[in-house]
Amino acid sequence: MHLSSITIKGFKSFPERTRLVFSPGVSVVVGPNGCGKSNITDAVLWALGEQSPLAVRGQTMQDMIFAGGEEQSPRRYAEVEVVLDNSDSFTRRAARGGAEEEGAGRDFSEISVRRRLDRNGDGEYRLNGARCRLVDVIEVLADANLGREMHSVISQGRVEEIVHSKPRDRRLLVEEAAGLGKHRKRRRRAQLKLERTHENLDRALDVEREARSRLRPLKRQAQAADIQARLEREVGELRAQLLADELRVHSSELDGAEREAGKARGERQRVEGEQAKVNRRRTEIEERLAERDRERTAVWGRLTAMRAAHERLSVRGQALSCRRP
Repeated sequence: MHLSSITIKGFKSFPERTRLVFSPGVSVVVGPNGCGKSNITDAVLWALGEQSPLAVRGQTMQDMIFAGGEEQSPRRYAEVEVVLDNSDSFTRRAARGGAEEEGAGRDFSEISVRRRLDRNGDGEYRLNGARCRLVDVIEVLADANLGREMHSVISQGRVEEIVHSKPRDRRLLVEEAAGLGKHRKRRRRAQLKLERTHENLDRALDVEREARSRLRPLKRQAQAADIQARLEREVGELRAQLLADELRVHSSELDGAEREAGKARGERQRVEGEQAKVNRRRTEIEERLAERDRERTAVWGRLTAMRAAHERLSVRGQALSCRRP
C-alpha cells in the first residue's frame, strides 16, 4: 500500500484546490522554509481523523481553515482528501481466495478518505465517496495498518524522539508498525466488555439474592391471595345457588298468583255479565216508567180538561136556573 494522492482545498496555506500525486517508492517535497511543506503532513494527519488541534499545529480546529492573505479572502471551509493505493494487498488477498485476515480496509483496492470542516463547526467524513462516521474511518485505516496512532505519519521532531526512545517504547513502535495495535485495541475493548458483563452479572446476582429474600413473604402473600380468590369463588357460587332458589320460589309464587289472577279475571267477567244484564233490566224498567209517566201526564191532562169543562157546565147550569121564574 502506498499514498496515491492528496487533494487539499482551503486547508491552512492552500486556499485553492491543490492535488499532489505520488508514485510508489520514495517521494520528496522540497521548498524553502515557510512554504507549507509541513502543512501537507498536517493535512494527512487531519484527514485520517486527528482530533487534537495541537497535533496539527493549531489552537482550535478553526485554525485549519485558510484565514486569508494577500489578494486572498478567507475560505468558508477546509477539505482534504487522501487516496491510498491498496491494489497489491487486494490482489494478493484475491489470489489466496480471501484466506488473509478479514477487515474492511482489505476489501478495497483503493481507499479514499475525505474530511471537511465548515467555519460554523459542522464537519463530515466520506469513505470512498460515502458519508460515514469517524469510527468507520478509524476501523478501515486500522485494518489497513494505518491511522493516526499507527505511526504511519512521523512528523518533524518525532525522528529524534524515536531514536532516543527506550527499548520498550521502540518495541511498542515496532508492534504498532507491524499492525498489532488494532489487535491490542480489540483485546482492550473485549476486556472492557467482559468487565462490564461481569459487573452486570454481579448486579444480576445481587438482584436475584434480593428477590429471593423477598420471595418467601411474596409466596405467603400469593398463597393468601389464592385462598381469598377461592373463597370469593365459593361465595359467588353460594350466592348464585341462593339466587337460583329464590328465583324458583318466586317463580312458583308467580305461577300461583297468575292462576289466582286468571280466576279473578273469570269472576270479574261473570260479574260484568250479570251487571250488564241488570243494566239492561234497569234500562227496560226505566223505559217502562217513562212510558207510564207519559201516560199519566196525558191522563192528567184529560182529567184537567174534563174538570174545566165540568166547571163551565156547572156555571152555565146555575146561570140557567137563575133565569127561570
